[in-house]
Amino acid sequence: GIVSLVQTLCQPSSLDTEQIPPGDNSLTTAPHFNITLQELHIGWNRGVTGVGLGRVAQLISALPALTRLSMSAYLGTPAHLSDTAAMALAEALPRLPALDQLDLLFISMEPAGFQAVMQAAEEHPTLE
Repeated sequence: GIVSLVQTLCQPSSLDTEQIPPGDNSLTTAPHFNITLQELHIGWNRGVTGVGLGRVAQLISALPALTRLSMSAYLGTPAHLSDTAAMALAEALPRLPALDQLDLLFISMEPAGFQAVMQAAEEHPTLE
């Protein structure tokens, strides 16, 4: 499903590995990132659940070039992010320095998770 797709997208692409200078072996020692993916639209799908979005929130730090992330639930079928999932999203936001748009329509959260996401969004340098 969606989580498997995002796991695959988080792997470095051939374009990512082509951008590494010869002799630089940092790819073998550094975390694996996809530095080319700029937009990820996983929202508005009927099968998207809060649990799935929580798992995606744990993965997206490996996509530092993201400028737009759409995690909205399907219209009429709200999804709930647990505090753990919301905290994972809040922790991921500072690792997405180019992010300027985050869509979370029809998503509910507990107060603590909501506060963490809001604080991370407010402190983010490019997120509007």
